[in-house]
Amino acid sequence: MSRQQLITPNFSAFSKDANPVWNLQKCLIRPYRESDADALAVEANNSKIAKYMRNVFPYPYTIDDARSFISSSTAESPVSHFALCRLSDDRLIGSIGLTLKEDIYYRTMEMGYWIGEDHWNQGICTEAASVFSEWVFEKFEHILRLEANVFEGNEGSGRVLEKAGFELEGRRHKAAEKDGVVLDILIYCKLRTGK
Repeated sequence: MSRQQLITPNFSAFSKDANPVWNLQKCLIRPYRESDADALAVEANNSKIAKYMRNVFPYPYTIDDARSFISSSTAESPVSHFALCRLSDDRLIGSIGLTLKEDIYYRTMEMGYWIGEDHWNQGICTEAASVFSEWVFEKFEHILRLEANVFEGNEGSGRVLEKAGFELEGRRHKAAEKDGVVLDILIYCKLRTGK
C-alpha cells in the first residue's frame, strides 16, 4: 500500500513582489500598510461586526490588535489579506482575504470579508467579493472552489455573496459557538466554470 503524497499548492503567483491593487468603482483593494492601524482599530472595533466573526477577530479591537494583524498580514507569504479602502482618500474601511486550504482540500480556498458599519448597504462588499473571487480563479489555475462561511442571522453577508455569484450550498447545523450561543453555519460556494 503506497503512502499518499501531501499536496501543497504552489502559490508563487501570489508573491510579495507582485501584490495586486484593484481600483474599483466603489472601493480600492490593496495590501495592508502599517499606516492603516488607526483606521483598522476604529472600523473593526464594533460589536455588530465582531458578532459574525471568528474568535480570532478580537472585540474590543484595539490599536495593538490592529498593529499585530497588519504585521502578520504583511509578513505572510503569500499575502492573503487585503485592505478595503475608500476611493476618495485610500483610508481603510474593511478587509477581504483568503484562507489557503491544504492536503485533500488544496483545490479549495475560503474567502472572508468585513466592512465598517458606516459603509454597509452601499454595494462595496458585493463589488469587492465579485472582483476578488474572479481574480482568485484567474490567478490560481488549480483552484476549483471558493467558499465562504456565514453565521446564521447574518443575512446581509448572504446577500453579498449571492450578488457576487456564490450559491448557498448547505447548512452545517450547530457547527459553531460564539459568545455562548450555538449557531448554524451557512456554506456559500462559487465554482470555477469550464473545468
